[in-house]
Amino acid sequence: MLRSLFQPVVNNRQNTCGHRSYSTADVFKKEAFKLPIDITLVRHGESEGNWAQKHSKMGDDSYWSPEFMKRHTSKYRLTDNGRKQADIAGEWIRKNIGDTFDAYYVSEYARARETAAHLRLPSAKWFVEFYLREKDKGVLAGSSHAVRKDTHGDVLAHMKKDAFYVAPPGGESFAETCLRADWTMQIWRHMIGSRVIAVCHGNIMLAFRVRLEKMSLDVFRSLEASKDPKDKINFSQILHYTRRNPFTGEIADYPIYMKSVCPWDLSLSSNEWKPIVRPEYSNEDLLQEVNDIPQLVNCNRGEELEPGSLPKKGTAETL
Repeated sequence: MLRSLFQPVVNNRQNTCGHRSYSTADVFKKEAFKLPIDITLVRHGESEGNWAQKHSKMGDDSYWSPEFMKRHTSKYRLTDNGRKQADIAGEWIRKNIGDTFDAYYVSEYARARETAAHLRLPSAKWFVEFYLREKDKGVLAGSSHAVRKDTHGDVLAHMKKDAFYVAPPGGESFAETCLRADWTMQIWRHMIGSRVIAVCHGNIMLAFRVRLEKMSLDVFRSLEASKDPKDKINFSQILHYTRRNPFTGEIADYPIYMKSVCPWDLSLSSNEWKPIVRPEYSNEDLLQEVNDIPQLVNCNRGEELEPGSLPKKGTAETL
């Protein structure tokens, strides 16, 4: 069984009970030091599906022809605009990151493969990796916005309970998509000192963000709800992770900086190096976050049990 990329690793420190303890820094130092120095993730350009869905949300379902609806989402091609976006992204990468990488990976979906070719990296020899595919939307895939609302309204309502953990029927949750990001990074773990580029999709790129940055669910949910375009992963957007400090050149044991760039419209991205701050929580921090969630069921009706005592017969605790 593949181990999670950031599964805690026992370090050499002893705590007061004599047991070994962990910290986020220790976990990354032990587990992630074999990741490539540079990981460049690129989203595909605008696809046929993106175009058709955008117009469906505006009330125009004319692009959803019977022939188009029979096509699996993995076969969506780029639009003319999508190819231009990919061309611009390639130009930016060649100019600002370099035209040569040690390993080239691409999702098996047509729109990602087409984007990869349009980056025009001169020495590219691409590995097609199905772990990099888009998040599986199950019964919601391949249907217009209007059809989803009319036919799968109950599914959409159920998924609003939690965008991270709830999966549509026949599809996968975002948590499951994160596992595929982990599995991909397992492939990269022994590429010491190398530079890797991967062309894929918006949701799997966000999954890489969650795992590489140890992103909390609160941050994830705030990004999902944000209206700021700089918080989104736009078409042909580039996320560049590095273990090399861009200001001092010092190389860390794990990725410490990330830059997000939307080359065809720089107003849609931050375009600057940002340090990665991975959260750690005290007991008080955990309780503070939990206490923000209203307790809807109180089995002992507000009466606190004495330590070691049993609930009264017939109360919910005995059921």
